[in-house]
Amino acid sequence: MVSLKSIFAIVPSAHAVQTVIKGFKALPTDNRSRLVGVHPSPMPVAYGLASDIALNTLIAAQTEAAETERISSERAFAEACTREAISYEWRSNKTTDYLIGSWARAADLVIHPEPPEVYATGLPPVEEIVFASGRPVLVIPSNWKAGPIGQQVIVAWDGSREATRAVFDALPILLKSTSVRIVSVEGYRDEPIRQFTPGDDIAATLSRHGVPAESHAFRGRLGSVRAELEAQALDIGADLIVMGCYGHSRFREMVLGGVSRSMLKNIPCPLLLSN
Repeated sequence: MVSLKSIFAIVPSAHAVQTVIKGFKALPTDNRSRLVGVHPSPMPVAYGLASDIALNTLIAAQTEAAETERISSERAFAEACTREAISYEWRSNKTTDYLIGSWARAADLVIHPEPPEVYATGLPPVEEIVFASGRPVLVIPSNWKAGPIGQQVIVAWDGSREATRAVFDALPILLKSTSVRIVSVEGYRDEPIRQFTPGDDIAATLSRHGVPAESHAFRGRLGSVRAELEAQALDIGADLIVMGCYGHSRFREMVLGGVSRSMLKNIPCPLLLSN
């Protein structure tokens, strides 16, 4: 079975470490797999201050808070990896989201936790990492109860390049699945769906790889593609949704399609995005 060997994880705070570790352990790995923790240290920013003294004071406070968070994150990550006997590496720098994305280009997959808002300081937007890295990004919701990832899978399918990329990026996970439902929804022309494309061919290709895939095409009735995907996920008890992340990065302006944007606002279960 294909295993993921290099998994990068965005670790914005010590509170996100357990989500990262549990996510890593739920993925197909082996004794050569390595977890690389990446801590985004936000650059100090100040606006509308009346004096240089106030500006310097605020920047110093921001810098101190960021350094404290970096140290606690690194310590928690190292302790957790050591405790779980996980081969690991740590990277941290005052950097941009784009540079973090460029680091992640060497990854088989990137774990991006969605921590509670109070712990989200410096957390790069998911779309920044998806577009900058070119790698599949596994977004784990903050309310995720640790368990399997990829046993019961929903694949959002419209026949696009992005959806195709997502399917094959997810293949190491799909190979260990017990059920993969390829979902094609017709009837929502306001969503970023170029044409209605049933998933029969991609289901057949996955089946040849040994993936238990079935195509499920229908006309939507619930008001949005997001609602249809959530209903399908509930129907099979999905622990993973795989979908293409739509958009472009010209002049660094990221524009997400309607489905992927709405899914990111309230993630029902772990979500694998790829572009």
